[in-house]
Amino acid sequence: MKSPGGFASIEDFFAAFTDDVGGLISYVDAAGRVQYASRALAEWFDAPADAIRGRTLAELYGAQTYAQIAPWTDRALAGEDVHYERQAMRRDGTAVWLSVNLRPHRDGRGKVLGYFSCALEVDELMRTHEALGRALDELATHIENTPLAVVEWSADFAVKRWSPQAEAIFGWTTDEVLGRKPGDLGLVHAESVETVRALTRELAEGRQRRNRMLSRNHTKDGRVVWCQWYNSALYDDNGRLTSILSLAEDVTARMDAEEQLRQAAVNDSLTGLPNRNSLAARLEHAILRVNRSGDRIALLFIDLDRFKKVNDTLGHAAGDEVLRQAAARIRACVREVDSVARLGGDEFVVLLETDVRPDTPGIIGERIRAAFGSPFDWKGTEVRCGASLGVSLYPDHARDSAALLASADEAMYREKSAG
Repeated sequence: MKSPGGFASIEDFFAAFTDDVGGLISYVDAAGRVQYASRALAEWFDAPADAIRGRTLAELYGAQTYAQIAPWTDRALAGEDVHYERQAMRRDGTAVWLSVNLRPHRDGRGKVLGYFSCALEVDELMRTHEALGRALDELATHIENTPLAVVEWSADFAVKRWSPQAEAIFGWTTDEVLGRKPGDLGLVHAESVETVRALTRELAEGRQRRNRMLSRNHTKDGRVVWCQWYNSALYDDNGRLTSILSLAEDVTARMDAEEQLRQAAVNDSLTGLPNRNSLAARLEHAILRVNRSGDRIALLFIDLDRFKKVNDTLGHAAGDEVLRQAAARIRACVREVDSVARLGGDEFVVLLETDVRPDTPGIIGERIRAAFGSPFDWKGTEVRCGASLGVSLYPDHARDSAALLASADEAMYREKSAG
């Protein structure tokens, strides 16, 4: 056979080729003896190539190292393509990672005559691989320990990744959610469905690469939780959406606290009734409305009789309970369209702003007086508190909300003074 490239022989060409490749290249026969060694392999053993030829691997590597590689070389001699990686020691004592490929050599009838071996130094690659592995381990640790749920969705919004914190927040295990969509799980509350659809569509269609949203979600056991979602779209090199990575924070406690603050701003914490601020806003709105319609509104100002005696003799806990029961009785006496508020202390106000006829305030006032005719109960003790009422009409008795409230207050004190 004519050798290529002007080489004197095919052997010279092969030697030049393997030397240029730079790998640790050899040919080992069926008896386990090296019949060819590249220059790089000879340098590895710090011996001339001729000194390596004809020697067994056990002689070259020593018994300990040979015992480690023998399972792979045996597989190659059995006719199997083999790939493995191992850490080897150079003659100078430094360690290096090798990526080794063994390819069986057969005759025309398929009999294995030996194998070709090529080992490449991949130390830098392995260091990078190890660093990447450590980074991934650290990331996995962070994902497991973060208070945020980590959820990865496929391009068609099926679950691909479901972190331990996602299990903790929503209740479903990873096995229960993989491959399933939010609709399959009932994950999104009905009130948040449209918001979630709109924002995920922005990501899916490439109009946004990341967004955030606040939504109500269902848990496996049927509870409703508020979650703040931080979403990022991931694309391939061609710009196609591959997945969406979401971080979800359970903000139910925060939302509940904010709702409590909102309620505290407009509601009385003891009775749950609207407070003075809420009454003022409702009264202003009612006055604006009747100014346009020509209707009438009425205020009933209610003050509990003998309430100070309850506090002085039975204590403030008893007084608080009487106020709660009084609020419930007043609310039961008015119509659904009417408003009851607690101004503070033992003072309540009823706002009548719908279908107020001349006799409406009197009818409701008598109901309230009758309701206060029965004693209140404090741990089995009867507590008696009456109610003094004052009525003021708009626009008959006042032209603004402050004057209307003052007029009702004065009317109440006239009744209280009259006994």
